[in-house]
Amino acid sequence: MFFQPLVYASGYLVLLFLAICMACGLYYMAELAEEYSRLTKKVLKYSIWVVLAIHGLLLVLDGFPFFTTMFGIALHVVYYQFLKDFPFVNFSSPLFLGACAGLLVNHWLWIVYFREQYQYRVPQIMAFFVPCVWLVPFGFFVSVSLGDTVLPSATHSGGLGVKQEGQNKASALKGLLQWFGSKRDIFMSNTGMQPSRDYYGKSF
Repeated sequence: MFFQPLVYASGYLVLLFLAICMACGLYYMAELAEEYSRLTKKVLKYSIWVVLAIHGLLLVLDGFPFFTTMFGIALHVVYYQFLKDFPFVNFSSPLFLGACAGLLVNHWLWIVYFREQYQYRVPQIMAFFVPCVWLVPFGFFVSVSLGDTVLPSATHSGGLGVKQEGQNKASALKGLLQWFGSKRDIFMSNTGMQPSRDYYGKSF
């Protein structure tokens, strides 16, 4: 009688713990990508090459659908164009908007394909999606940089993702996390609660 509620409560606590660990891990990866931008660019470039090779091998050796596979290849060629101005990305450019739309279409095409192929189990499908669909977009999401003028907390506007002279840069992911943290601090101060601070006096 008590065991079932205990299982549900523990399950939610585990999910919360995993979400916190994931947020911390993403922040740390954004720190590394911001500090070692040249190395990150090389990692992304080689990752795109590997994913393109995987698509080709799946098409030739395993008979994966031609149109869906070629769409995935073309999408990663589009991703490759972002490396020219890396770590800055123009979020209002047709190339970026087209890549976002292509990512959604790519998900839909592969989901339709695997839904019709009953020989593949969920772990096998996930083993495909992680490197071939999610790896490169996730890498760009963690590592692309924004100028101070385009972060949500900025008090003035600037060109989206465009590097300007004398402008500091910060990871897009870090900027979003810091923005949410500042909103949390404002909410806590308005409700009479004091935000926690670490040894160096930073809010967390």
